[in-house]
Amino acid sequence: MLHEKHTGFTMTNSTFELDLLSFHGEALEFDFETPGSSAKWLLDDANLSVKIEEDEPFNAKLRAQLVGTTVHMDGFVTGTFHYKCGRCLQWRRMDLDESVTFVLMSRPSWEERYENEDEIVLNEEDLDVSYYDGEVIDLRPLLREAVLLELPTFPVCPESASELCDEAYEKVVGDEALEELEANSIDIRWSKLQEIDLDNDGDS
Repeated sequence: MLHEKHTGFTMTNSTFELDLLSFHGEALEFDFETPGSSAKWLLDDANLSVKIEEDEPFNAKLRAQLVGTTVHMDGFVTGTFHYKCGRCLQWRRMDLDESVTFVLMSRPSWEERYENEDEIVLNEEDLDVSYYDGEVIDLRPLLREAVLLELPTFPVCPESASELCDEAYEKVVGDEALEELEANSIDIRWSKLQEIDLDNDGDS
């Protein structure tokens, strides 16, 4: 659900869209919120061992300003996720609370500035600039990218849960197998490396 806070007016919307016609020269504050069960688009095709908590909300609080045809936004996103540890294979909770900044130019303005980007020097701020078409901006791709950048690509348990991770790891491997692996200094996460043939001297 979206609550627009502006001169006492409240508008509700659940589509994570920004209507440029809402701007009247002043900055607007938006509170986008949806249950995790309706935010699957955050992780679609991400190929990560991560899932969003369905019973808790995903929230994006943003302050937006329209300057000419360029939209400047900043704020933060919050949500509860679970990831599978690559070592012990247990699911662990992760509470996301990160600041975000977006700059969106109209497509004609963006193309005028960046279409010959091979001939110009891009600074760090330029790398965060996107473009939009039309009068309604779908914020979901921007929010999805911001969330994915904060989620672990190769997740493991935090240091505070190291003992629990060790216990679960031992249960996954089994006592007898674990003793043999430790005796041979082998970590099962790297076992596939043992199958690489290094004696072919580079011959194909």
